[in-house]
This record gives sequence, structure tokens and C-alpha cells, in this order.
Amino acid sequence: MKRIILAVLFAFLILGIAGASDIEYSNQTENITFEGVDFTIPEGFGESKDAEDFDDLGSDGQTCFYINEYNGEIVITVISDWMGLSLEELEKENATKTSINGHEGWNYTEGDLHYFGYVHDDKGILVGVTNETRLYEIIV
Repeated sequence: MKRIILAVLFAFLILGIAGASDIEYSNQTENITFEGVDFTIPEGFGESKDAEDFDDLGSDGQTCFYINEYNGEIVITVISDWMGLSLEELEKENATKTSINGHEGWNYTEGDLHYFGYVHDDKGILVGVTNETRLYEIIV
């Protein structure tokens, strides 16, 4: 079951961002709360209106997308009902266990995106970015 949930999560992230028309790019850093989890979106990014929600296989989750004018991407997925799965169950092949801003998790690269997955307040969280150093700005 947990592998299927992770597969669904990764499928949404691989979809990436669709159209970028009518996006308003921010001229300042923005602190956001997405699905009850705090993040910081760097200056120059705008939210794509192509957010996804899913409830496949009994898992309730949301994904939001941010892009900038230079093809930078931020993909944030939060699975609200993580069902008590542990950090070890988030492990992905070829991932490195690391800590970002006090959160223990798994860091890996897939395609053009760098990911960090972790568990916080019984929620599964996966953040994907095109510039790996952005992970340290986004995850609070």
C-alpha cells in the first residue's frame, strides 16, 4: 500500500507544470502555509494555477506548483493522512538521508528536479526544485 501511495505521489510530481500563462511573479519572498505546513517561496516565483489534488487509494493529498521566468520550478506535495508511515518508508533508491532546516529526510535527484521527502506532523511531504540550494530556502 505504501509503495502505491508513493508511486501516485511521484506520478504527480513527474507531470510537472503545465501552462505558465497569466502567472504573477512575486517581487518578494513569500511565507505560505500549504495544507497546514509552512514553506517559504523565494522572490521571483509565481504560483501556477495547475494545483492537483488526489485521493487515490485512500490517501488525501495536494500538490502545488511555482515557477519563475527562468524555467525554475518548485513542486510541493503534502499527503495529509500519512497513516503513520515512518521516514524509512519514504526512502527511495539512490537517495541520501540528510537534514534540511531540522527536518530529517531523503534527498535525491530525478530528471531535472532535486527532491527532499520528509515526514512532519504525520504528513508526508515532498518538495522538488530545479535548483537544489532552493530546498534550504523553501523548507522551514
